[in-house]
Amino acid sequence: MTLRSTTLLAIAVGGILVLFVGFTIVMSQLGLFTFTGTDPSSKVVAAALALVGTFVGAVVSIVGVVLKYSIDQQTESRQQIESRRTAALQLEAEQRLKLEAAVRALQLFSTSSGSLTPDIQRDGALFMLANFGQHELTLQLVDTLLSTGQLSAGVASSVIDQAIRRGDETVKAQAISVLENNAARLVTGSDAGLPQCLADWIPGLPDYVREWALIAMAKMMLARSVPEWTANSLYQAYAVIAAFGIAWTEEKVPRLKMDAGAILHQLLTAFPNSGALLHPRMTIDTNLIRAAVANLSPQDGAATEVVQRLAEWSHSTDASAPKKTSAD
Repeated sequence: MTLRSTTLLAIAVGGILVLFVGFTIVMSQLGLFTFTGTDPSSKVVAAALALVGTFVGAVVSIVGVVLKYSIDQQTESRQQIESRRTAALQLEAEQRLKLEAAVRALQLFSTSSGSLTPDIQRDGALFMLANFGQHELTLQLVDTLLSTGQLSAGVASSVIDQAIRRGDETVKAQAISVLENNAARLVTGSDAGLPQCLADWIPGLPDYVREWALIAMAKMMLARSVPEWTANSLYQAYAVIAAFGIAWTEEKVPRLKMDAGAILHQLLTAFPNSGALLHPRMTIDTNLIRAAVANLSPQDGAATEVVQRLAEWSHSTDASAPKKTSAD
């Protein structure tokens, strides 16, 4: 029993005893316990004793209730402590299992002889690490593998998507940084490896993620010339433009809305026949947006640089992609 419970019990019992003693003294002073030998006197004494007995019974009941309450409180407190201890042990065991699984996943990246394992095995290891919540490690591996050409754009995009959706603020910032650094590398074949959370421009993305997602998506468009997009990947280009359209439509931060609109203006200049883009979240009518974004200027340094590059790119008819700069 805790000190607080013991104190409350002592106070309650003490108060009841004081009340009982006072009640008995008052009855004695009134002569209710005085027996004179007469029949009326015996009845008065009997009634007084019965009243005292009733009071004693009530006192015992009250003490019992107080004791039960104190014991219940102690039991509940003990159960809460045990529950927290059990939860902590379960969390510790879960973290230990995840760590062991992560170590085994890392072992899938190379054979016992030190040579690299097949791509599909490395891809599976990355997904395993991401599912275990090891986002920081996974993103570092994605960044390294992309820079050395050892990872497909699709796998990288999926891992980055998971990190942005499920990671904390630090992980989200790291994920968008990896995407921005490797934007051009995610454009392969006829596809553009844009994470789905950005293609859908899901609500709730942090300011930092939205700011650099605009830059990353612009760099992905710069990875191919306009004729290449038009000839081989027009609908992928439209998907990126639709994401920009949603970003510009829903953005509440003025500087980010200006950046999104300025970039979108250059993209719409490059694709004059985009028309109405049917996106799962909303229909983007580029014909209506064109006039609204025509005179917008970027507010941030990175956005200003990428808009300048897009301005040259949007008027280019060369089938080769623009040369990469240090910003890539």
